[in-house]
Amino acid sequence: MKMREFSIKTDKLEYLGYTQEELSLGVIEEHLFEELDVPEEYIKNLELTDDKIYIKLIDKVRYFNEDWYVSIQRIA
Repeated sequence: MKMREFSIKTDKLEYLGYTQEELSLGVIEEHLFEELDVPEEYIKNLELTDDKIYIKLIDKVRYFNEDWYVSIQRIA
């Protein structure tokens, strides 16, 4: 079954070049939209907590074979 919700631990994102304290929702959005090419309209909810990022995708579109979706799966 394909996932539409992801929970990513922020310590797994050290490759972005930011410490956990420096990560912000803006940094995460920039990485998702600019680097991974996630279409902004496919994000239903994006939340950053102290140690996790929650990404919820819309469920009206088939995107499971898209490169950006596969990249998010690898990170999560």
